[in-house]
Amino acid sequence: MQTAWQNFVARQEVLVALRFSYFGTSGWKSDFSKDKALLFDQDRLIMRLGLLQSLPLPALAAQTDQNFHLMILSSYAMPRWAQRSLAEICAETLPAGQYTITPRRFGVAHKHLAQFIAARYPAGSDQPTAVLQTVLDDDDGFSTDLIATARRGMAELPPLIDPDDLRFVSFSRGYGLDLSSKRAETYALYHHRYPFINLGLTMAGDRKGRNIFAIRHRKTPLDYPHRLIGGQPMFVRSVHEANDSRVEVSAKWRAVPDWRQDADVRARFPYLPAL
Repeated sequence: MQTAWQNFVARQEVLVALRFSYFGTSGWKSDFSKDKALLFDQDRLIMRLGLLQSLPLPALAAQTDQNFHLMILSSYAMPRWAQRSLAEICAETLPAGQYTITPRRFGVAHKHLAQFIAARYPAGSDQPTAVLQTVLDDDDGFSTDLIATARRGMAELPPLIDPDDLRFVSFSRGYGLDLSSKRAETYALYHHRYPFINLGLTMAGDRKGRNIFAIRHRKTPLDYPHRLIGGQPMFVRSVHEANDSRVEVSAKWRAVPDWRQDADVRARFPYLPAL
């Protein structure tokens, strides 16, 4: 017999939080994030729109668990042509109602997310006080079963006790996709291990408490009940010249030979071979 917590986790919509060229305080450390001219450079925006169209959006469209809502935090200051392109790309991939593009002025990302959560999950006697949240960057992707697996992992954790309580599920294994080559046929894919990486980190927390943008992803989960899931790769992290997180291929990354024909890639990351 399922507990009330397990029933809640099984039914609750998962909020996927994604930042697209948001100009404000969001945890990024790159030069792009601090300079509006660099962030909204036309060539960079074209590249980021292409990555969004190629990785995160098809990854969400292919999820085996479709009970999620995508919140895209963007910027009012972004050029109009890019705002239109963003809307068009989302409409081509996801059904209306499954995503919200949220342009905001300069500010703090976690405060904008808090406002969105308060509006989408209003308080009420028939409403749960907890929100399930996960992070997906605009140049990364999920395996087709990440949301379903995160939901199962969260159901195995103890229920939330008070408004300051949090629960976490993290996936330690994924792929690193090197896009630095000018020719798509020479893109390289690697096995990549990163416990408590922000990518795919799933959190349960009170709707009025901290959200997924307001935590230190490598340290905060250790202070609360959490589940670290290894085994199969569950995410793909891209590497290119416009990364916001200063990632690069390291000696610890193991190349996946002939990756476009790899059985796991084709089954659980079906959008990758088409790159």
